[in-house]
Amino acid sequence: MTDDELISRYVADVIALLPRRQRADVARELRDLLREELTGPDDTRTLLTRFGHPAEVAARYTAPVALIDPADTRRFLLLAGGGALLVHLGGALLSPHDLAAAAEVTWPVVLGWLGVLVAAFAGTAWWRRRHTGPPAWKPRPPLSDRVNRVGRTAAVAVFALGTLILVDPAAVMHALGAAPAPFAYHPDFLLVRGPVLLTLLILGLALQTTLAWTGRWTRPLHLADLIHSLLVCAAMAWAISAGPVFSAAPTDRTTKAAAALIILITLADLAFRARRLSVAHALAS
Repeated sequence: MTDDELISRYVADVIALLPRRQRADVARELRDLLREELTGPDDTRTLLTRFGHPAEVAARYTAPVALIDPADTRRFLLLAGGGALLVHLGGALLSPHDLAAAAEVTWPVVLGWLGVLVAAFAGTAWWRRRHTGPPAWKPRPPLSDRVNRVGRTAAVAVFALGTLILVDPAAVMHALGAAPAPFAYHPDFLLVRGPVLLTLLILGLALQTTLAWTGRWTRPLHLADLIHSLLVCAAMAWAISAGPVFSAAPTDRTTKAAAALIILITLADLAFRARRLSVAHALAS
């Protein structure tokens, strides 16, 4: 193959990666540039190797089309990895004694989640390039340690009422005129798991009451809240995987599914709050 044939083949590979409207101009410019470079001591193959792979050269002439914008890559990876982890964790919580069966159910969900993410991020990148251009920075509202005391007190009251209902839901259903049997706790649950969960719920009430009283977040309160949330998630996971919670099977299945969903949402919220606290700490240091 002659020098001109090598250059023509190289130029063809470059312009094949470019939009049609650019190909003729780039082909002329690149061919002339390579011929000028060839006047030196290098042979054609050495020159082309040093000049770069055709894909790299094509990227110099036009912005490469990215399925996911570089600015979104970190967020995409966090959502993809975090979502996959949460889905697998949810499957393990609902089928703790048959992880292989749980994986058969969760893997299609994970792949579907990844597909949704890719489509969403690719669509956002396409829209941004076509209509809005590069993303503009917008300042976020400043972080505040203050707490709405009225709202927090109302939340504590609702939390306390919910805790009272959970102590004996069968009695509450009976008082409301509903059948109490489907809401009776299993005797095994009442031995250890129930009291442990109730203790953690009471500790949570005490923590939220303290927060409503002080009216602001402090670093010890943040740390205590994060640790308490992790303990609650661990205790709930243990409670729903160690045996039945309710004697009635339908109520037990529904409760465990709801508990698994609460655990996953809480873990996602904990990750978000931990990241926010880390950023705030780095700014303060």
